[in-house]
Amino acid sequence: MVLVVLFGVSSVLANDPVDAAVNRLATVERFAFGGVGYLGVISKGEIDFKFVLAQPQSTALSAFEKLYASGNPQGKAYALSGIKKLAPQRFKELAAALAKSADEVEVMRGCIISHEALRDLAKHIDQGKFRF
Repeated sequence: MVLVVLFGVSSVLANDPVDAAVNRLATVERFAFGGVGYLGVISKGEIDFKFVLAQPQSTALSAFEKLYASGNPQGKAYALSGIKKLAPQRFKELAAALAKSADEVEVMRGCIISHEALRDLAKHIDQGKFRF
């Protein structure tokens, strides 16, 4: 009985860092991959994205689905990036559903900040224009 409780607690504790990363990504300020800003540092969003992506596939995919459902437009862009890598067919379904979306994403490339339609960003993700 004690082992069952311990295994249950350990699985909950193991998911806490993933949940924390998803929560941060849900409210991330900018969508960015690669070196950004004057110092060319990796964004906190990319660090959290890579952490989630490094989890077992089912855990990562579930986390990205949760992020897509609850995140701001930047968070949704990170979610789409992860889903594209882990479940390309699911990515196509989500991208197709964005055809009429008016959501705008704040994107940072290098030192340049722009605002792009989420539907257009999904096309760029699909074309591999972001390296992750």
